[in-house]
Amino acid sequence: MITSWCKALVATLLLSVTVVHAETAPAVIRIGVPDLSTNAKPYAPGLLGIVQQRQQLEQAFAAGGTRIEWRFFRGAGPAINEAFANGQLDFAALGDLAAIIGRASGLDTRLLMGMRGTHLFLASTPEAAIHSVADLKGKRIALYRGTADQLSFDRVLAGAGLSEKDLQIINLDWTAAAAALLAGQVDATWSNLNLLKLRDRGIEINLSTKSLPLLATTQGGVVASQAFLSQYPEATQRVVDQLVSDAVWLQQPEHYEQYLVEQEQVSGIPAALAREESAGADLTFRYSPRFDTFLTASFSQSIEQAKALGLIRRPFKVGEWFAPQFVEAALRKQSLQALWPDYDEQGRAITAPAGS
Repeated sequence: MITSWCKALVATLLLSVTVVHAETAPAVIRIGVPDLSTNAKPYAPGLLGIVQQRQQLEQAFAAGGTRIEWRFFRGAGPAINEAFANGQLDFAALGDLAAIIGRASGLDTRLLMGMRGTHLFLASTPEAAIHSVADLKGKRIALYRGTADQLSFDRVLAGAGLSEKDLQIINLDWTAAAAALLAGQVDATWSNLNLLKLRDRGIEINLSTKSLPLLATTQGGVVASQAFLSQYPEATQRVVDQLVSDAVWLQQPEHYEQYLVEQEQVSGIPAALAREESAGADLTFRYSPRFDTFLTASFSQSIEQAKALGLIRRPFKVGEWFAPQFVEAALRKQSLQALWPDYDEQGRAITAPAGS
């Protein structure tokens, strides 16, 4: 009788454990991305852009009835943080500064995987005669504050012994900054490869991060709300699995070229400009999703920089924010442990990954 009772108790406990660990599929997954389109159709770059354009998550979650909802933000990081604060997003692509500001201001988010190594450019009028970082002193510079562009620009300034206080900074988004530059209302602006198109209109590109250490480039990542992650860890893993799979595809040169051509059709951004931005880049480094030494050092430095600039009041440790377990699980599941090494602070491969 005691044995039967014990068996029944064990069976009940096992059933309870199964029920606890059974995850109900979310009704909807809401994803925010910056809109970098140059035409009427919204466009998001990078891995989440590929996922959105190919409807990969829609296919992955179709059987469970989960709806994928995409939101495009012209206001980039600040607008995405506001949406997180209002409980309107589950995942988002964010540059490092916007993600850091959100976390430091109390948003309960986790960084699921990193993005790295995007080059930025300085576009200036010929009259401004800007040929070196030192020439920026006293100039009127349009800068989209609160985005990864700001941290990159400030690192460039610091390398020449300057700071924002030595310039006249005007806070404008990317579209407004380009318009102000063409109208001669500012001397220069610092931003992404879209600025390269302005050369056809008499604008000069004399400075960029391409000749600087990789820490001067912009980093970012995919951020998730802790509430979603806690309630739907399996769904979170499936999202990361897809992103890692696309990273494997994208870091292969022949696929990267295919991607550039496809993006031109979607975004209106000429593939030639994207090739110019990425020329000489190590695609394996650029699309590594791992939380390696480089990414840890870059985000740690960005947090310190944001505090020094007065952009955040409460710094935090990246180890409390990073959630590398999802990427590492995806690598194990897809037998990719040997693909991406650990990169040091300068972006050099220093150790072979586990399992190689």
